[in-house]
Amino acid sequence: MYLHRIVSDIDDELPQAPFARENGSLLMLVGLPGVGKSSIVAELLPRLPALVVSTDNVRVLMRNQPTYTAAERMLVYEVCYALIEARLRKGQRVIFDGSNYQAARRAHLRQVAQRVGAPVAVCYVQASQEVIWERLQKRNSGERRPGDLSDADWSVYKWMVEAQEPIVGDHLTLDTTATLPDELANRLYDYWLNEEANAASDPDLQSPSWARELSRATDPGG
Repeated sequence: MYLHRIVSDIDDELPQAPFARENGSLLMLVGLPGVGKSSIVAELLPRLPALVVSTDNVRVLMRNQPTYTAAERMLVYEVCYALIEARLRKGQRVIFDGSNYQAARRAHLRQVAQRVGAPVAVCYVQASQEVIWERLQKRNSGERRPGDLSDADWSVYKWMVEAQEPIVGDHLTLDTTATLPDELANRLYDYWLNEEANAASDPDLQSPSWARELSRATDPGG
């Protein structure tokens, strides 16, 4: 009941996205703090309206002073999963803006989408460490872009670098080191719609590539 109440309260705070397709569609962003995920999302939304479920936003809505403990991170992700599933069931496009650096969390999210019958597009965002350091320094000094709610600093980035796990399966990689967010958003727009088209023939499959990966993972003889 506690989790359900949190999810319901936060869902009421989030805007409604327009109906996009039966079973909805999910874009999962993967990338460490400071790589520029949210900047790309800000450029993508005018092109492709969607609900953004952000771990930073959910964390702030849950409590005013984030602690970044393991227990808090687990609860934040559980709330995000529930919000995402609810909106996918309404036929909305959903963008999950989080680090998603652990393979188990990404796999769980794919299972959520598969349960609904929603296609999943995965985008890995990266940047050079020099650029990330500069961005995090500016953030800590108060130079934030509008809507930037993250409190992650260089120390958070360093331990996430050690803990991150590689992505298995097809995905799009975008590098923000020297390319503007609007150009990257155009690439992401084309990729997401292409993933939806690939899955359109069978709504039970996220996409042909993910279906093959899931089949290999569950085949005892594979």
